Amino acid sequence: MPRGFAAAIGAAVLLAVASADEQGMIDYRKDVMLSMAAHLSALTELLAGGLELEERHVETQATSLGLNAQLVSSLFPPGSDEGDTSALPGIWQRPEQFLNRAEAAEREGRNLVAAAGSGDREFMVQSLRRLADACRNCHQEFRFEEED
Repeated sequence: MPRGFAAAIGAAVLLAVASADEQGMIDYRKDVMLSMAAHLSALTELLAGGLELEERHVETQATSLGLNAQLVSSLFPPGSDEGDTSALPGIWQRPEQFLNRAEAAEREGRNLVAAAGSGDREFMVQSLRRLADACRNCHQEFRFEEED
């Protein structure tokens, strides 16, 4: 096999692996975000829906949501902007603004974990609202939303 041909095949394999890694990061990011949405929905049902469940359900959902929220800034590394993603280019074009939004979600996530540990439902409701607002603010600026 000619040396140039082998080098071209090697480069193609490396490019395919890099692309798979980038899409893998995007898929993982989507999974974390979907998980956060599910915990947000479940916690809202628990706090507002009047379900008759043990308090540990509230604490577990709040803790799970809050811990996932603390991962947001690390879910958008360079190179994870190409592929099947709803993330807007502004994340990578304006990283300081994005990090400010992500850090607000992470801060509110820590507050929600603290609220879950306190057992104070009003504190949890307030913390949940602030986290939901932080998520919404970031999505408005940095996420492509499909029209219904």
